Amino acid sequence: MVMAMCSVSAAPLQGPSPSTAFTAWFCPMHPEVTAADRGNCRKCGMALVAGDPFDTREYSIEFSTGPTVVKAGVPITMFFTVRHPGDGAPIRNFEVVHDKRYHLFIVSRDMEVFEHIHPEQRPDGTWAIEVTLPKPGYYQILSDFIPTGGSPQFIGRTLVTADFDGDLESQAAHLEPDTVVNKTVGSITAHLQLEPSILVAGQYGHLSFALTDAVTGQPVTDLQPYLGAFGHALILSEDMLDYVHSHPFEGPESDITRGFGGPNVTFEGYMPRPGRYRAWSQFQRKGQVITVPFTLNVSTLEDAVRGNR
Repeated sequence: MVMAMCSVSAAPLQGPSPSTAFTAWFCPMHPEVTAADRGNCRKCGMALVAGDPFDTREYSIEFSTGPTVVKAGVPITMFFTVRHPGDGAPIRNFEVVHDKRYHLFIVSRDMEVFEHIHPEQRPDGTWAIEVTLPKPGYYQILSDFIPTGGSPQFIGRTLVTADFDGDLESQAAHLEPDTVVNKTVGSITAHLQLEPSILVAGQYGHLSFALTDAVTGQPVTDLQPYLGAFGHALILSEDMLDYVHSHPFEGPESDITRGFGGPNVTFEGYMPRPGRYRAWSQFQRKGQVITVPFTLNVSTLEDAVRGNR
């Protein structure tokens, strides 16, 4: 999987767990940028976090539900225990990433259901959250966190509701790229511009949004900070193998100390393979979190060159 794109708050660090040790300070968005001490990324301005960006081991997650039989429309509690990949010790200390230590995404296999929520840590170090899955089917449960002293983790687990009578193939997403670049959700109309206009696998691209009021058509200038940023985006490949968790580029329009943001918000993404991806971009306005989905096509370099001729 691809390294998560995310910025980390400047909150004081917790001490490392017994099975972790700081090796460097690095940028979660550009892990090749490292330093011997805390500071900010020279490329994007994000706060550096202590850990080892080149330790590619995946931490293990014990995932369970209560009750164990999950049905659509019935509340359940999800439980998570994170363990170190070396000695299996439970991890208790996590970095604060945009106001939270644990981000959880729930995505249905057909990519029609999307939730971005945040479990609470219990006294024993495990995590729990109550959810209700809206319809029968397969779901990907995607955990996003940085263990103190470790590297960014994005770990998926599968959950199938007991009342689902189909199969994995019948639930598979078959995405069609959006041909209309304007979408209205709630009080916002989002105009999407891709930079470059043809996204290329293996290269960085940008999703730039110009936000206007859905009724008046005037530029939106009253975006509220949501989890420490003026926007969040999850970009997931059609087969759910590659992802980007992105936040707005650091700059004047993404500076939350201004109080309100907009109308322009830009996310950066690195899609490693050609294919179709769905991007869910989230903004908060007037106390409401608005999720705007777009489906993108990512080309090979050869196809992109031919398309630009």
